[in-house]
Amino acid sequence: MNLLTINSFNCSAQASGGVNQTTVALTTYFTQQCGINCYLGFFEDIPQKFEPLPLFKGRILLNRHFDKEAFAKFLMTNHIDVVQVNFLKKQNLVVMPQLYETAHQCGAKVIYAFHMCPGFQLHTYGSYERTKYGWLHHDNALAETKKWFMTVTQAIWKPIGRRLLQSKYRIPYEHCDRVVVLSKYYFEPYLYYAGLKQSDKMTAICNALRFDQFVTDADINAKEKTVIVVARFDEDTKRLSLVLRSWKEIEQDTRLKEWKLQLVGDGRDMPFYRYLVDTWHLQHVEFTGLQNPLEYYHKASLFLMTSTAEGWPLVLSEAMQLGVPVLAMDSFGSLHDLVIDGKNGRIVPNNNLQAFAHAMKEIMLDTDTRKAMSLNAVESTHAFQMKQVAERWLQLFSEILK
Repeated sequence: MNLLTINSFNCSAQASGGVNQTTVALTTYFTQQCGINCYLGFFEDIPQKFEPLPLFKGRILLNRHFDKEAFAKFLMTNHIDVVQVNFLKKQNLVVMPQLYETAHQCGAKVIYAFHMCPGFQLHTYGSYERTKYGWLHHDNALAETKKWFMTVTQAIWKPIGRRLLQSKYRIPYEHCDRVVVLSKYYFEPYLYYAGLKQSDKMTAICNALRFDQFVTDADINAKEKTVIVVARFDEDTKRLSLVLRSWKEIEQDTRLKEWKLQLVGDGRDMPFYRYLVDTWHLQHVEFTGLQNPLEYYHKASLFLMTSTAEGWPLVLSEAMQLGVPVLAMDSFGSLHDLVIDGKNGRIVPNNNLQAFAHAMKEIMLDTDTRKAMSLNAVESTHAFQMKQVAERWLQLFSEILK
């Protein structure tokens, strides 16, 4: 079988980004384990410091002014069976109708893979603390004020925003043979934003684990009294101020004085988070900077997530495979594929800080329950190994090529 994957960017093993990393992992497995000939289409090249992934047998540079003849020639010359279009930047979506028509004329099927949480464009977060910090420190004050205003008025503007987004979901839906989302919990939201009632086009395939390392019972027994966050430090998407606000309550509980919070990562809001730690006089918070998180997962006993939305957060599955149970706010559908509340972690209502802090205390204080959650977390992630995920892709290819 011959597969053409189309991304917004050229693909490199060194580059970051979820779509790039997923493409690298799947292409490597398809090529080395399944005998699939993989090709790549892209709209923008990568920086010179990155080397293009060598596994692709051929590449085609695309642009929004679609060259139908060149694309058809590429498909026919390389005998492409399936064209998989990964989530595209909005300016490139205009090619989907012509791409679909040309692919069908050349005997190829088209899959559109949506790697986000449906409606992610409307999930933004602004807070009083971040706005205040912006004005005091001359740091994007107007932009942060706007985010805060949008957050408190979202009930008014979100229905309008949904209508404005409709074409971005409907165009690719109408011009493909199958839509792949990251979770079955995204079927209904995708159709909602596309303005559709029901569909038999939807398929759910999650992202695969990036490494094969799983901890043992002995590793779990050796874990430290450490709570961990691994994230990009952007307040409007990750809301780490909610973690720090909850941690204030933890530090006030003398039973938990031996515990510490590690924030692994970096980003534009690092100064803001340091400001909160100083302002709230938090004594047991450590900023590690941008690090390989593996060693931190090995030591940690609890992972926290307060994001506004996620597609399929690899940091959660990575933490869980290394025995770190998860406490997360219920803000995105795929969380329910990863976390079974009370078994391998906890899920609390979105924005409920009281429930978040209470659940954190319960897990930290109950050693037996925490260890049981750790063991269950490891076991539950075996379903997300590359072999299992790749088999779902192979099944989909087989279905649409019948």
